[in-house]
Amino acid sequence: MMQELIDRVGVLNFVQIVVECLNEVFISLILLMLLIGIQGYKGKSYLVKTKISLSKHFVVFYITILLYGIFEILIHLFNGDTTLLGRTALQVGLFCSYLIGGFHNTFLLQAFKKYLAERMNMPALKKAIMFFQVLQMFLALVVLFSPFKNIFYQINDKNESAYLWGNFLWHGIALGTFLFIGLVILFNWKEMNPASRMIIIVIDVFPLISCIGSFFSSASNITSSVMALIVFILYEQNKAQFIIKNMYELEKAKILLAESRLSLEESKNRTLMAQIQPHFINNSLMALRARCIQYPEIYESITNFSLYLRSHFEALGDTKTISFEQEMTNIEAYLDLEQQNYKERLVVEYEIECDDFSVPALSVQPLVENAVRHGIGTYEKGGTVQINTYRKGGKIIIEVIDDGSGKNNITPQQTKRKGIGVENVRARLQSMSNGNLEIISRENGTTARITIEETN
Repeated sequence: MMQELIDRVGVLNFVQIVVECLNEVFISLILLMLLIGIQGYKGKSYLVKTKISLSKHFVVFYITILLYGIFEILIHLFNGDTTLLGRTALQVGLFCSYLIGGFHNTFLLQAFKKYLAERMNMPALKKAIMFFQVLQMFLALVVLFSPFKNIFYQINDKNESAYLWGNFLWHGIALGTFLFIGLVILFNWKEMNPASRMIIIVIDVFPLISCIGSFFSSASNITSSVMALIVFILYEQNKAQFIIKNMYELEKAKILLAESRLSLEESKNRTLMAQIQPHFINNSLMALRARCIQYPEIYESITNFSLYLRSHFEALGDTKTISFEQEMTNIEAYLDLEQQNYKERLVVEYEIECDDFSVPALSVQPLVENAVRHGIGTYEKGGTVQINTYRKGGKIIIEVIDDGSGKNNITPQQTKRKGIGVENVRARLQSMSNGNLEIISRENGTTARITIEETN
């Protein structure tokens, strides 16, 4: 059967059929990779609302190339086959190759109109492209009558096809179209988007080469495979740059949002500061403390409460970092107050390996408060809160660890307040120290870990 095919079509045509079949497999693989890639980035949250340029156009582009190649194979495969199947296949191949070719050219013109004329606001170019589109549509209508009028091709009694004057008109118009687009690209080189420019050039130049080659050899269809590969590579480069750019812009937007939230919080704090008159409250506490000197426990509690309030008042309007020693003073004042409430139920342990660094005010104390109130505070027998600092891999680590198990006893309102406090600490760390906060929940407690890049 293979030998019969070779004898009928000739060795050169047989080789061309094999090559074009391989081309079809190659283009099918490219189309498959393109579709997989499109489905892949559809799942990315940062690309859901922003579509990658030209994606749908490329799918149609490769499908038309694939279909055109199939019908070209039919023409070469059944040329000279006088059976009913051979005659039908040759008729279908010739007819559909012109239709698909016309659609392909019209589609490319539509893409040029959208990505050249419309984006560059060139109404004259848009009208010129529409003129060529009308020509392509006219030729497509003529194709419908070609099997009856022998305009583009004819088939003899031996089921052999021969191209007529209409074929040269067809390719001549296509040649003129792509030459026109090439001149437009040349004259508008600098104004075009660099990412899309190379793709548009390749899509224009290779069909131009194919049109010229069609006057001399039918093997010019191989240029479609070369074009498909180059366009796919350029598309993937464009897509990678697009994704990187969008990820960068997304991260930038997140930082700006965090900074705006922090700025709003600071504005609210300044307003609150003006309303509550912290000096009056502090002076009143000092007056009360002076009257309680005979009662050491009350005296100490008021002292610690005064320190606790003062640290919060100062932090409300503070946009600079403070030393970790100062933050520890605030923490110890808070823990001394809680010790009065929890007594032996609250055990505090310190493993401070380093304290020669700065942190945003009230960045560690709220985590200690969460550990006490929401960690061991709801646990009947109490527990231990451990505060650790150490250096690791050029970073400073601060850990607040509790061994409580009371998270299931926290009310929804407490959970909401805890979440707001954690997010506020996270935003302050990111904005003021380029730090990171990680909350690690375990069955027997919680670890809040702050990581800060150590500066020289």
